[in-house]
Amino acid sequence: MLQITLTINQSGRRFDRVLAAYLSTAPKSLIQKLLRKKRIKLNGKKAAGNEITNINDVVTFYMSSETVAALQKPPKTATKTLQKPIKIIYEDSNILLVDKPQGLLTHSNKPGEQDTLVDRIIGYLKNAEFTPSVCNRLDYNTSGLVACAKNMPALQALNAIFANRQVDKIYFALVQGELQGNDNLHGYIIKDTAANRSYILDYPSESAIAVHTEYASQKIITQPNGKKISLLKIILHTGKSHQIRAHLANIGHPLVGDKKYGAETTKTGQKLHCQSLIFKEIPTTSPLHYLTNQKYQAPIPNNFYE
Repeated sequence: MLQITLTINQSGRRFDRVLAAYLSTAPKSLIQKLLRKKRIKLNGKKAAGNEITNINDVVTFYMSSETVAALQKPPKTATKTLQKPIKIIYEDSNILLVDKPQGLLTHSNKPGEQDTLVDRIIGYLKNAEFTPSVCNRLDYNTSGLVACAKNMPALQALNAIFANRQVDKIYFALVQGELQGNDNLHGYIIKDTAANRSYILDYPSESAIAVHTEYASQKIITQPNGKKISLLKIILHTGKSHQIRAHLANIGHPLVGDKKYGAETTKTGQKLHCQSLIFKEIPTTSPLHYLTNQKYQAPIPNNFYE
């Protein structure tokens, strides 16, 4: 007989999925058979597998430890983790908020890509039990705040916060041309995956998604060559791939340095920075309820105006 006590990273999940992760080489049919024959129990009782687990739940395997070990993957050999620095804005036992620099992938897009923000976070946390997961992805050339969950309940809660729009995402952008005042931009975004480019439609389409971008002009800057650029504060009400870039290009004011969307190139890349995450009312049932009304900021980079 073998007993294990579930940790926070194994809680809040269906029991059969916890078992599938723990007995990683066991077919689902075998796990169901072991449950049915009471060879595996949850808190001393017969389990069906659809129970939602809690921290400190006790799982009893009525089989030898050698048999359990045979149904698990062999221990992974140590892999080299990236020890490159990350700029931490806030950290607690559940989440990590980091300031992603421009020119760094949030996570890999294809096999073989290394040195992403997620790689650096893994190297910083050194936590083999749970692979940290980011909940808001920023483009390669976009800097600013990225929220990362450090355990499974926090990941589920943080994903729900972003999905339910219980957090305001504030960006600052430099755009080409003189853009005064403020406005709410609405439309329907469609992605050309092959070109990695999004387009804004004024009408609904079967494959397009409704998007909402709000901006307020902060100041107009006259460059040495006489051309004008505008600093905008942006509230991202929906968060779709390239939404800000496509929306601003659609009204004739692409991001400074954003060649893909029609702007002139610059030595320091495109000018978009996620400056603030402002959490709204988080339900008391959420393990992240304590984030209610909290505001976190990542300062605009020093080379933003270069």
